[in-house]
Amino acid sequence: MKVLVVEDDYSSRELLRICIEKEGYQCQTANDGVDGFNLFKKFNPDLIISDVRMPHMNGIELLESIRKISKDVIIVFITGHGNEELALQALQLGANNYLKKPVDITEIKTITNRYYDVIKSKALQSNIVDLIRHREMEIEIDSDMNLVQSLANYLSEKTGNFFDSKEKMRIELGLNELLINAIEHGNWEISYDEKNQALLDDRIGALYKAKREHPDNIQKKVLVKYKQSEKFCEWIITDSGKGFDWKLIPNPSNAQLTRINGRGILLSKLQFDEFEYMGKGNIVRIKKYFNI
Repeated sequence: MKVLVVEDDYSSRELLRICIEKEGYQCQTANDGVDGFNLFKKFNPDLIISDVRMPHMNGIELLESIRKISKDVIIVFITGHGNEELALQALQLGANNYLKKPVDITEIKTITNRYYDVIKSKALQSNIVDLIRHREMEIEIDSDMNLVQSLANYLSEKTGNFFDSKEKMRIELGLNELLINAIEHGNWEISYDEKNQALLDDRIGALYKAKREHPDNIQKKVLVKYKQSEKFCEWIITDSGKGFDWKLIPNPSNAQLTRINGRGILLSKLQFDEFEYMGKGNIVRIKKYFNI
């Protein structure tokens, strides 16, 4: 486990470092929030132990900067008497725990070993995902563009460690395009010409709002069925629209590839090993095989 100590007082900083290293963990130190943040980006610690009151960048500012980058790193604050409100604020902003000064060596040993067990457990859970031989689930969402990115990311992460980060990103981008397509052209029945004109007129937001609030569209959903086997992951995306003749979708030319509208399907096809429309055109099935 890698631990970063951020403390402006030299004696306290060295005491923490020695104690942590004696427990067998890697430890690096910083003497203020600015140095701590820069070292965080280089060192990539599992656990950060930081003072709240520091020069240049205090603990709260350090916390906010780190949480913009990482939600996973464990952050424990050390606070002096009278700073309880700062500790509560830190917890509300995403800190995991806090200790009061003067910090007892036993407390440091206890808390570092406790969080080592947490980090170790997360790693084991990640490995367990790779042992899954079959998984199926269904997710249904409203026709809400604000949900698309989060759902695409969630579905991509559910593939576990079978794909590397680059492939996961490709999967996420492909799913994003198809989910948008299911809402735009499926549930809301926005034609390609209608969307192009809205983009030209800079009123795509207004078009989305009108379609979303139309009485005929309020109850329309998008259903995603996810299946994972020993060899592949498969997603089936079904919208509530009337369907369409997917054979009429124009094949994007080089000119069309420079335009946002009209290239989503092509981009999605490039991300997966299999891609096909089903039913009346309101169902699309995509599959990606594991590189094993």
